[in-house]
Amino acid sequence: MDKPNRHNNHILETESNKYFNFQVPNEWYTDKPEHDYGIDYTVNIVSNNQVTGLSFSVQLKSKLKETNDNSATIILKHSTLGLFNTKLEPVLLVAYIQEDKEAYWCWYNELDFDLTSSQKTYTINIPKANKLSQIDWESISKYVQNIFSMKMLVEGIRTLEYDEISNSQVLAWKYYFSKDFEKAIFYFKNLLEDAPGDIAIIEGLAQSQYSTFNYKEAINNINKVIELSGTSNQYLTKACILAEDGMQNGIKGKIIEAKNLFRDFLEQDNTQFIYHYNYANTLSRLGYNQEAIDHFKLCLKFNPNFEQAWKNLGQVYFDIEEHEKEISCYDNALRINPKLPQALFSKGVTLSRIYDKDKDGLLLMMEAIDNDADMLLEYRYGYFGIAHAHEKLGNIKQSLTWINKGLDHYSDDLVYLNFKSNLLIENWTDNEWLKVEALKFFEFRLELENDYKSLYTILSIKQSTDEKAIFDLIKKHTSIFRAISFDSIKYCDINLRDDIIFLLHYDKYLEFRNNYPILRYLDHLISELYIIPSEFWEILDFVFAKSYSNAISKYFKNMDSNIICNSILGDLEVSTNIIKMILPESVFPQEEAINIMAHVCAEFPTIVIREFGAQTGMLAGLLSLEKPDSAEYLSEDWYVDLHERVLIEMNSKLKLLKED
Repeated sequence: MDKPNRHNNHILETESNKYFNFQVPNEWYTDKPEHDYGIDYTVNIVSNNQVTGLSFSVQLKSKLKETNDNSATIILKHSTLGLFNTKLEPVLLVAYIQEDKEAYWCWYNELDFDLTSSQKTYTINIPKANKLSQIDWESISKYVQNIFSMKMLVEGIRTLEYDEISNSQVLAWKYYFSKDFEKAIFYFKNLLEDAPGDIAIIEGLAQSQYSTFNYKEAINNINKVIELSGTSNQYLTKACILAEDGMQNGIKGKIIEAKNLFRDFLEQDNTQFIYHYNYANTLSRLGYNQEAIDHFKLCLKFNPNFEQAWKNLGQVYFDIEEHEKEISCYDNALRINPKLPQALFSKGVTLSRIYDKDKDGLLLMMEAIDNDADMLLEYRYGYFGIAHAHEKLGNIKQSLTWINKGLDHYSDDLVYLNFKSNLLIENWTDNEWLKVEALKFFEFRLELENDYKSLYTILSIKQSTDEKAIFDLIKKHTSIFRAISFDSIKYCDINLRDDIIFLLHYDKYLEFRNNYPILRYLDHLISELYIIPSEFWEILDFVFAKSYSNAISKYFKNMDSNIICNSILGDLEVSTNIIKMILPESVFPQEEAINIMAHVCAEFPTIVIREFGAQTGMLAGLLSLEKPDSAEYLSEDWYVDLHERVLIEMNSKLKLLKED
């Protein structure tokens, strides 16, 4: 019976692995990843029996022989190089040649590739002068320290002498290198009790606090370091902390300060890609979009494989609505790193919001979260993006779940509050299960900020028929009924249950009224024969507010601009009901009564017509519509009807004419 033969490739792989492990210093140790996605080993550097936390990755290739006299040639996939590009630790490329009984090495970090291309594989020539059997492992250790120092912005890392530092220092740096910053902070603080002036430790503490979003403590400690030594690297760290704090918390002054520091670095050396990148980020946050684009492009000229710069450049194109360029940038970032969460998420948001590809967009957003569960903690409106896509797909429960997650973090953010308000308003009537949550939310928001739309929805959900209770709530939460009484409302035949719709867009009405004050009509009605009470102006204000808000609501329901004018005309006719409030006293000498009637009958219709023109003009601008021609809507019949209404109301007070 034939026995199975072991394939030559397996024998060669085993031989190369044994050779590599034999070369690694006995004190160091190697880990083999459970899944080989381009990394064969992680080599952990040990000094004086202490695990330093410094490490490098290894990609090991093997060949039977090499025809090239000067170099060993290996081929790596595009995706593998993309993985190398994302790693903090450097990657050592090793080629074992069986015929030579030797392996050759080089650092991936020192090679030059453009990973934004569609090229699927890359040929790499490893110099045969770099024999693994002759490698200086001490220089390898120092090289790794330098890489960690540059990438983690702490100059002191490159000068650490592990045979001279304490076990506590080793532990602190070990946790720092492994990005367990909370533990690193604990050890760094303890070390500073005995060595309060140790610059490297204070830098490590500041960077750890920066990485855990403790910006106040981070800036305090980096300022201490600057006072002690003031190196350019420390100023760069300070600028990064200021920028991140300003961007995360909306503090414009800190972003400006960071921008100016980054600009100083560029004036000293404009060939460093990271300087252009940092400067561009602050420029984009301050709205200097074209300048930001220019510096992102310079950054990518010096380092075309910087995936985060591609992603952030895409964000600027989103801001200026150049979405084809935006998507192209995200695609470049994802060619370099297919799992980059920020690029996946941003592309998903744009696919959903701009191109209405909601399913595709949502899939990308969820993939981003799967790749980085904490990503949403640094992306303020990430929860909103997911909730918005679910809403567009009709997934109301999922949309509500995600917007609630956002509100857990940003409980007073208007973007989240308004989204949830609109979601509940549009869906509670058709979904019984939403009523309880809607009522709780709108009561919370009413208490939080006196939100008018929330009051409207509360009254709608409760379906209150008690007009006095409705009046009291309106008086409590708006400025519209300051001096007015409930009896005056009833006297003017106003039905509050039907008119609470004014609350839906009362905020917009207040903006309108700020431009067109209600007392601009005072000159039309002022007279030496009577004094107009403040109650009249307040009820008139209420009628006008209902007219304005109702027109907006009807427009969004029908998307017909004609409905705006017709709605306003219909609601303004009701204003004639309050004319009787102009005259608290109804007994006047006949001549005075005739003059009063003539005056009001002539001027009040003018007020209504002026208000009609103001409201329609303002709404046309607000809704980006063509300004309507008032003459098309103010018909002769409408004029006659309005004047007749005014006459009837005035006569009910002055009793000058017989009533049929």
